[in-house]
Amino acid sequence: MAELRAQFPEFRRIRSALRPTYPADAPLLQRWRAEPSVRRHQPLSDVSLGQLRAELALNRVDDLYRGRGDKFQWIVLADTEPAGWITLVVTNWEHGLAELGYALTTQYQRRGLMVEGLNLLLADLFFRTGIERLEARCSVENIGSQKVLTKLGFRQEGRLQGYFVLDGKRVDNYLYAILREDFVPPPA
Repeated sequence: MAELRAQFPEFRRIRSALRPTYPADAPLLQRWRAEPSVRRHQPLSDVSLGQLRAELALNRVDDLYRGRGDKFQWIVLADTEPAGWITLVVTNWEHGLAELGYALTTQYQRRGLMVEGLNLLLADLFFRTGIERLEARCSVENIGSQKVLTKLGFRQEGRLQGYFVLDGKRVDNYLYAILREDFVPPPA
């Protein structure tokens, strides 16, 4: 296997890491949001650089650990290179409810990075915050996302008919969820 990795660098193991987003990440996010493979299964609206910068300026991850705020974002790193993003929206602090959204840029898809990155985030959320239940939704046609969520221990709870409009058509989504008590952290 080592010989194959030396011959074919794409087989090299890439490690995931996370960092908070910053306003300077706006051009990167805008470029990623425009990629067809990123938009294929989610209705990402066109947002100006100014709007993205303003939204990212509100990202205060420290507030998450204080049990306040409602939207938080991280950049997923492939080794040290930005590869995608994760968004967390806390829908109810009192009940510990939140939703996840995520995407990887085209060149980093199908490499296991998102499973690794989300595992890091789930461990942090379940051990350091009041989050008790995380939900995620994905298009019924988004097999890759379904595999990611299943590998993380999310359970499919149902089908949401006509959940959003994508390319002028209503698209069904699956609802997935995981509870704090069901999360199994990855081995160290």
